[in-house]
Amino acid sequence: MEKRTENNNPSVPEIEEAVLGACLIERNALPEAMKIIRPEMFHMDIHVEIYRAAMALYGRGEAVDILTVTEELKRMDALERVGGPYYIAQLSGKLASSVHLEQHCHILRMYYLRRELIRLLAGMQAQALDPTVDLYDTIIDTQRELTRLMEDTPLQNNLHTMAEVMDVTLGEGVERMRKSVNGVTGIPTGLRDLDELTGGWQRGNVIYTAARPGDGKTALDLFFAKQAAMADVPVVYFTLEMSAREVGDRWMLSECDIDPNAWKGGRLTDAELETARITTERMKQLPIHVDDTPYISIDEICLTAKSLHAKGLCRLVLVDYLQLCRVMTGGRNREQEVAECSRKLKALARRLDCPVIVSSQLNRQAESRPGQIPQINDLRESGAIEQDADIVMLLYRPKRAGIQTDKESGYATEGLGIGIIAKHRNGETGKVYYGHNRSMTKIGDYVPTAEWLMKNVRLFR
Repeated sequence: MEKRTENNNPSVPEIEEAVLGACLIERNALPEAMKIIRPEMFHMDIHVEIYRAAMALYGRGEAVDILTVTEELKRMDALERVGGPYYIAQLSGKLASSVHLEQHCHILRMYYLRRELIRLLAGMQAQALDPTVDLYDTIIDTQRELTRLMEDTPLQNNLHTMAEVMDVTLGEGVERMRKSVNGVTGIPTGLRDLDELTGGWQRGNVIYTAARPGDGKTALDLFFAKQAAMADVPVVYFTLEMSAREVGDRWMLSECDIDPNAWKGGRLTDAELETARITTERMKQLPIHVDDTPYISIDEICLTAKSLHAKGLCRLVLVDYLQLCRVMTGGRNREQEVAECSRKLKALARRLDCPVIVSSQLNRQAESRPGQIPQINDLRESGAIEQDADIVMLLYRPKRAGIQTDKESGYATEGLGIGIIAKHRNGETGKVYYGHNRSMTKIGDYVPTAEWLMKNVRLFR
């Protein structure tokens, strides 16, 4: 087999001709080839046009053979560019055996990847030598392109027979039964009510926690990250609003009885300082990575998460918060940018097969509503979020709305947080009640007051 390398563009013209010959002669060859290769994977421009013509015919449900492809190329005003009817006809003689079509397609694909890698590295070298180019942008662009090449797998890998689907369905059901602890089959959330509704954070799901500023979305995300890590789940936490130091303060304060104001003001007793030392030493063991890159792009988030996942260091991703993520391409309005971020986070969850928790802002519509209770359409730039999310949990602190007693539960609202599960793709919606301290550094299951318990004691008899 002749392998040509012209201008650093390795190719195998004979393989390209053999694949096209098979597609022109064998009835089932083209749909099989289309599972593995795309037009741009051919190196020779004339082969790209011939393959596109064949695909156009197939897409219209018409026959694909030498005569029809010739007519299609004539209609596209491309017949003479590809060498005329004679070149199309002589391709039929290039077919060695249709039995080898799949192997030939994979060879063609590998040469395409070689050319793409050479192009990418050459561009990177040119930019590295240019003193006017920002090297950080070059590195990010290169990482993104390399990820694209790595993920450029044959489409047939995503096509499954019903037998395969049912085998996986039963196998995962048995595995969930084996691993289930008190009905929790995923990563424990740390909140009893939430675990009962969701079964824990499930693989491949995107969960949005949404709130107005001050209603505790960051506090709850930090709680979820810590609880997962305490269950030996490796976590990566992207904090776009706070520094790693500020995040560390909150985590440390969540595990000890030190007044936040005393901690920030440096007014600790010797005993409290010792408590802080013991707490921080214990928390050092938690499998959490924190990325506090300011104004990070969604592509950087995905690349970092994929890199850590490949090393076994990421089984849960948290992003705080969506509206602060930026995209690498310009020329779009903010709603389109948020939609792109949302789609990429959903793709990340499926690619890594792990939960992705994303906090998001709510707009001000709830503030003009009686009780200020949030609704799913209060999500800022909400169209794509509602579509991509598997779970949407709207956070609400009735005390901030001046409400003393929650009407539905009868709970006193001091220290009460409510998570409204407004969307649950694979389960029930409902409400989650959780407790918090005034500084929002401590979160846990809500414990009703003694007065409430006495009033409702008949319910427990």
